[in-house]
Amino acid sequence: MMEQDIVPDIITYNSLINGYCKKKQIDKARHLFQEIQVKGLIPDVVTYNSMLQGLFLSGHPATAIELFNKMQEKGMAPNIYTYRILLHGMCKNSKCSDALALFRSLESKELMEDVGLYNILIDGYSKCGKPNEAMDLFDELCLKGLKPDVRTYTVMISVYCQQGLFVKGKNLLRKMEENGCLPNSVTYNVLVQELLKENECGEAEIFLEEMINRGFMPDHATFENLLVRIPNVGKDSRLRTIVLKLTSVERKDAKST
Repeated sequence: MMEQDIVPDIITYNSLINGYCKKKQIDKARHLFQEIQVKGLIPDVVTYNSMLQGLFLSGHPATAIELFNKMQEKGMAPNIYTYRILLHGMCKNSKCSDALALFRSLESKELMEDVGLYNILIDGYSKCGKPNEAMDLFDELCLKGLKPDVRTYTVMISVYCQQGLFVKGKNLLRKMEENGCLPNSVTYNVLVQELLKENECGEAEIFLEEMINRGFMPDHATFENLLVRIPNVGKDSRLRTIVLKLTSVERKDAKST
């Protein structure tokens, strides 16, 4: 570009910065970010979003928050992706309370009713060992009349099961279908894994067969949990039949490829 006297614009720089940030090469991204301003270009919201994501990914949450504050000081309005990056980064760094406080400070109705932001917070609290807060946020989302998506339901099924509330978890799977949101492979794997962990093998078998009939396969973690729970050789069981069926399908797929 330079040899052909084509001057890089902000879109060109954004592409480069985004690439470096995804590779966690934050120093190179920072250098380009400074270069943009030296050349008289103005970073846009995409530039800031890439830098924020890169800083969180490379383990610099405090610097990311600093950059977010500077972004606002310079009059650059954050968009919904900015807030998703921020909330996710905060929750990943065990700053769920700060993430929730930021969410509560939002004045835009569109942002306050974004299911994606709720999903980040619910998942963050569940992974920070605060299931009650996750459940409260789910209830809040529903009370607002918002429509949970497959990720919302999947995270909540996991939360209920981890708290030993298996009936609520199973009921939620049925409720999501009634609400027009079909479970996916991750939803089934989460439920089956949690049931197996509690040795609820009979219940796990029911959902395992259901997921297979719907064209979903157990992931690696689910399959490992299944193998250790197969009865001793010589003993017939529904679980053994399912595992044999699965391994038979895998062998056929391997031969066909």
